[in-house]
Amino acid sequence: MTVAPHILRRYVIERALGRTPRVEWAFYASDLGAWIRCDEMAAKRHEHHRRIRKDGLPWCEVLGHRTDVRDDEALQVFFLTLALGDWSQLAAAVREHPKRCLRDWSAAGARIIAAVSRVTGVIAHEMAGPLAGWPASRGTGQRSMLPR
Repeated sequence: MTVAPHILRRYVIERALGRTPRVEWAFYASDLGAWIRCDEMAAKRHEHHRRIRKDGLPWCEVLGHRTDVRDDEALQVFFLTLALGDWSQLAAAVREHPKRCLRDWSAAGARIIAAVSRVTGVIAHEMAGPLAGWPASRGTGQRSMLPR
């Protein structure tokens, strides 16, 4: 599952504002004509209440049913390296450039995973890169890259 930039923006802003964990219950307010999210005890005090979270379905503590960011391993590893005060800075950055933040934070998380994974580290050193052995011989043009 791929994370969309606007979902990442919602996730980071919710975390920065401290709106976690996501409430799982709601009650119907007839005077407002709307479902109001609340905790279980407050919901059960009303006649019309329901649980938003469904048993057996994945649940994100920040976004509820949207588990895109929660399931992205690289982003979660990146978020593990943050202190509590860093979330407001991330929120400011993701408001301005959500696509760039998604790309940069995913790459940072992937680098962290590669650095701590023995399997990935061994494979990266043993495999030849895409330009291995290039150029094979000295060029004939004016600007050859190999020394004489």
